[in-house]
Amino acid sequence: MPPLLTAEEASLVHARIERDRGDSTAEKLTWKAMLHHAKDWKVWEFSSYVLLNNTALYAFAYFLPVILQKSLGYSTSKAQLFTFPPYAVAVPWIMFCAWICDKLRVRGPVLIFNCTLYIIGVTITGFCENPHARYGGVFIGVMGITGNIPTNWAYQHNNVVGQGKRAFCSAMMTTGGGLGGIIAGNIFQAKDGPGYRPALTICLAFQALNILLVVKNFVYFTWANRKADREELIIEGKPGFRYTY
Repeated sequence: MPPLLTAEEASLVHARIERDRGDSTAEKLTWKAMLHHAKDWKVWEFSSYVLLNNTALYAFAYFLPVILQKSLGYSTSKAQLFTFPPYAVAVPWIMFCAWICDKLRVRGPVLIFNCTLYIIGVTITGFCENPHARYGGVFIGVMGITGNIPTNWAYQHNNVVGQGKRAFCSAMMTTGGGLGGIIAGNIFQAKDGPGYRPALTICLAFQALNILLVVKNFVYFTWANRKADREELIIEGKPGFRYTY
């Protein structure tokens, strides 16, 4: 089977990665290196993004069947069937988010927009009286929260330098995602059904916190990039590297 890339193509990819990030050479990830990487606040913040996102994402897994059965009167089998359309609609939205992020070379604004979509959708779903409007809110909310899944990971990859550091950060983000699922499983309690207002309020607060963290990065990344432009700062230890907003 022929190689995926020719020698010339592989050399070009290698040169572009080296020019962009200076980390095309694989690093050995040791315990000492991981402890060093853990000192960077971005590792913990990017992990928190996935925790906040997954907690909100699982809200629909717990809450959507309740809406379809209790509010719209669907049978169990029909309720399970109608959990699919919101996610089907979200697929092209995810692709669009990836395209617009790459085209505009930004991540943060799309993260904030998707968080806002989720807040709007869950507010309609959780607090509106009309059952059909509530189901419509699910489409909006699912689009926002699923659109941020790949965007969160791309945001991390754009702003963390070094193969070992990115690998460690990715592992921490995966851990954060698992913790988000645990949180969601504990805040959606049977005694709060069928409205689950306390849990939905927590999910909304998590997305508001997500927005605040990204806005904070606008300020910090702008400050750091401008200092780097004036040659007063070397970001991530790589001359020429700039943060992605």
